[in-house]
This record gives sequence, structure tokens and C-alpha cells, in this order.
Amino acid sequence: MFFHTHPFVDDAENNDNAPNIKVEAEKILIVRRNTPMILIGNLFGSMPLLLIFWADRQSNSLLLWESALVAILAIRLLHFGLYKPDKVNSNSQRLRNYDRQQMLLIFLTGCIWGAGGWHFFDGTEIKNVAFLILTFVSMIAGSLVSLSSRPVSYRLFASPLMLPLLGRMFLEDEWFYGWMGFGGIVYLLATFSFSSTVHRVIDQSIQLKYENLDLIEDLQQETERANTANREKSHFFAAASHDLRQPLQAVSLYSESLAALVTTPQQQQGLANIQKGVASLHELLDALFDVSRFDAGVVAVNPVVFYLDELLARMEPQFQLEAQIRGLAFQIGCRHCAVRTDPVLLERVLTNLLVNAFRYTEQGKVDIYCTLGPEDHLQLHVRDTGIGITAENCRRIFDEFFQVHNQERDRHQGLGLGLAIVRRILLLLELPVKVHSVLGAGTEFVVTLPLAESLPEDAVLDQNRESSALNQDVFKGLAVMVVDNEAAIVNAMTDLLQSWGSDCSGFVTTEDALAAIEQGYQPALMLVDYRMPGSYSGCELVQRVWQTLPGVAALIITGDTSEEVAQEIIWQQLDFLHKPIKPPRLRIKASRVLARHQERLAQQED
Repeated sequence: MFFHTHPFVDDAENNDNAPNIKVEAEKILIVRRNTPMILIGNLFGSMPLLLIFWADRQSNSLLLWESALVAILAIRLLHFGLYKPDKVNSNSQRLRNYDRQQMLLIFLTGCIWGAGGWHFFDGTEIKNVAFLILTFVSMIAGSLVSLSSRPVSYRLFASPLMLPLLGRMFLEDEWFYGWMGFGGIVYLLATFSFSSTVHRVIDQSIQLKYENLDLIEDLQQETERANTANREKSHFFAAASHDLRQPLQAVSLYSESLAALVTTPQQQQGLANIQKGVASLHELLDALFDVSRFDAGVVAVNPVVFYLDELLARMEPQFQLEAQIRGLAFQIGCRHCAVRTDPVLLERVLTNLLVNAFRYTEQGKVDIYCTLGPEDHLQLHVRDTGIGITAENCRRIFDEFFQVHNQERDRHQGLGLGLAIVRRILLLLELPVKVHSVLGAGTEFVVTLPLAESLPEDAVLDQNRESSALNQDVFKGLAVMVVDNEAAIVNAMTDLLQSWGSDCSGFVTTEDALAAIEQGYQPALMLVDYRMPGSYSGCELVQRVWQTLPGVAALIITGDTSEEVAQEIIWQQLDFLHKPIKPPRLRIKASRVLARHQERLAQQED
């Protein structure tokens, strides 16, 4: 037998394993999708027979045969239209029934073609026989690919189509027809074998498709799990960071206040040791927080046009002092060039590169200079004459906690996170970096920046106004309200601000702060913790105060590092700092907040 009738098992794939339902269903539907072209091929394939045999005066039988063929094709078209793909479930009895009906109709179509081959065969007319054979071979060849996703269907069509014609050949007395019949049998069996090969290809491609879909689904699930784990990690880190920053903030402020009180060398040395420990913890916490934020993709990039030499000029005093202490030469050579990127993030990159350069340079110099790069780009070089790096280690210097000359993890030689942060920032800014190093001769980092035509005039004015504001001693005689739920932080902040000459009042609840405002207290600056107990957060407290005193500047101070909190503060049009805060940074940030707030008030009056 050439076929069996199980709807989901083919001869070519007959084995002990249960068939994959989805794969078998897809193969059934492939035949269904090919049905319109199959019907058109059958219809137009019969036309040449009409032309040839009509001339041989077989019109009545020819019309009867053609009518039967058109009728079965019409039934198949109707059957095709009744079974819509969206109504066929691959795991339903409906699809099995459709498959059986489809195979029956294909078999009947083959029988009608076979009846024509038997009836129209005339051994005395070799020309007509040749034309009949050519037509049937063409029909088999055309159906081979379109039906091979179901070899059973192909055999149900090809067998009844060819066997009657081959039978007539064997019945002829001419040896010539006998050999043609034998050749026809060989051809038919060859097409069965080729159909099985095509079926295996189709079957493997469908299986690969579903395997890929499963892999994609697994990948999506794994990605979602990874994203969930990353979000949970970020939330955990934010919560842990808040709890760590609260006491560290108090220690930092108290140590700064104590600097003016200790007098003996022993006390000063003890305070210096405390401040070193606090600074190390502060550096580690900030670095870990930065790595977490960059990995979570929550750091916003704000590209603007600015003069690179002005950015470097602001950084120069700090590193000139470092160079003097270490006995090194430090030089900045940069043209008056405008570039477009995020200046805050770029400053962080340059700071980390310079810190790294000074740390590993014992003699010689550290330089920053610029050269013109290709296609209107500027190349910024940070070069030192330090110990250098091997080619192998050059590929690892941007990894976390990797330090070539600090395998024992001496904290005095850094944390091993500076260049890891540099890599993340440059990826975020989409700025390429190259590293050239010779062991024992020094290292050079080259960052490529996009050049801009010029700096907008209003940006120059804003920078000048801000620089002017920072040069003023804004805290002298300034009324400052400090609101924090930690009494230790309130006391430490009050002591620090009073040492700067301000008139400072501290509150540990939002209710006490609002009560003071209602009683006539009018601060010029509010330093408010975001996460406060009671009815109001820090942002809400500021909004309530602004309803009564719109002229009060406000700065939110928070130990919460989550992006949601940062977005809420920005949406409220407020500035913020993360705990723990270094006193110089607090002074600079508060000065800027006061200057911008006064400008906004002036614009509203105009």
C-alpha cells in the first residue's frame, strides 16, 4: 500500500514516537493554504486536453470528464472556504475531520484525472499519447511540492492519476508501451521518494520554527526574570542605601563641626582618622550607587553645547594641588572648542581618569590636551608617565574591582570602580574611548567628542550669573530651616550651618515645621529630608510652605536613591542631593538653588 489514513502520521515519519501535534497541524494547514493554487493548476491543466481531444471528436465524453473535474474543484473550493484558519484549532477534532475530508477530495480529484487517462488513451495515436503523458507528468510535478507537507495527500492524488494510464500501456501489445509503462512506474516511485524528502525538509523547518518560538519564549521569560531580579536589586540597594546614608550623613556633619573645636594635636589626628574613614565609606557608597544606577539604566543624559576649556579650567585647581603634593607636572592644553555632550557626566569621566593617572604616576607628568579627530570630532587625551599597563591587562582595566597593582585590595590605592564607572558613562554618552599604554612608560586614554559650532549666548550668560552667585558668601546671616526625622542629623546640620554664619532652625517633624511657619517664621532656604513621617513628604511640605511663603528657596535632601523618588522631586521642580553630603557640595548646591530661585521670582514679577 502507498498510504495509510491516520490523520497525524505519515509514512515518511512513521516511528514509535508520538507526533508533535502542532507540527502535524501546521503541515495540514500548509496543504490548505496551497489549495487555491492547486485548484487553479488543475483547471488550467485540463484546458490543453480540451483543445487536443476536441479535435478528435470526443466532445461528449470530454465535456462529461471536464464537468466532473470542474465539479470536484468547486467542491474543494467550497470546502476550503468553510474552514477558516482562525476557526481551526490545531488540537481539535475539527482539524482532524478537515484533514480526512481534504484527503478524500484530493483522492477523488486524482481518480477523475485517472479516468481521463484511461478513457482518452489511444495507442494508435502516438501524438495524443505523448501529449497525455506530458500533461499527467506535469500535473504530478506541480502537485509534488504543494502536497508534500502531507505525503499521504500527494500519494492519494498521484496514484489514482497515473495508475490507470500506466495500466492501459501494459495492456497494449506494443513492447514500446510496456517499456513506457515500466518507466512510468519508476517515475511514480521516484516522486514518492522525493516527496518524502521534501516532507522531511518541511517537517524539520516547522519543528525548528516551534523550537525557535520556544527558545524565544524561554528567552523572554529569562529576560523578564533577570529584569525583575535587577529591579528587586535596585529597590533593595535603594532601601539599604537610605538606611546607610542616614547615620553616615550625621557622622559626616558632626566631624565637620568638630574641626573647629578640637585643639590638641592628638585630638586633631583622631578627627582626621575619623574623617578619612568617613570619606572612604562615602566614596565606596557613592561608587556602588553609581554602578547600580548605570546598570539599571536610570541615569538621564542631558547633552548641551559648552566650551571644553571652561570645564577643564574649573577642574584644574583641584588637580594642580594634587600635582604639587606629589611633585608632578600637570598641564592642560585645550583649544577654545565647543562640544556637545553631558558636561556633568563628562566631568565625572575626566575626574576618574585624572584620579587614576595621579594614583599610578610617581614621577614625570600628567597632561590633558586636545587634537582634531576625523569628521568634526575632537579627541581629548589624558596622558601620564606612570607605571603603565600590559596589553593583556588593558582589556580588563574597565572591569569592576580590577586593579593591576592592588591585588591585596588596599583601600588607600582606590576601590577599583573608577574606570568601571567611566566605561558605563561613556557607553551611556555613546563616546568611544581608546587606551594606549606601555609598561613602565605610561598610559594614555583618548575620548572622542562631537564638536559643535558655537555656544548659545544665553548659556554663556547663565554660566556667568551662576559663577557670580557661587563667589558670594550666601550663608552669612541667612535664615535656614532644616527638616529631618533624624534628630542627630538636624543637630549636626544646624551646628554646621551656624558655623557658616547662618541663622538656622531645625525640626524633626513636618507638623512642627508648618506650625513654625504659621507662627510667623520666615526662612530664606529650606533643607528638607524627602522621607518624613506623618502626613507630608519633603516635597509636599515644600509645596505647603510655598502656599504661604513663595519666596523661600528649597533643597530636598534624601537617602532614597530610587529613580521614582528622583522623578517625583524633578516633577515638583525641586533640586535635590543624596545623603551623605559633603559640606563643600552642600554649600555649592545651596548657592545655586538660591540664585536660580531668585531669578525665577524676578521673572514672575516682570
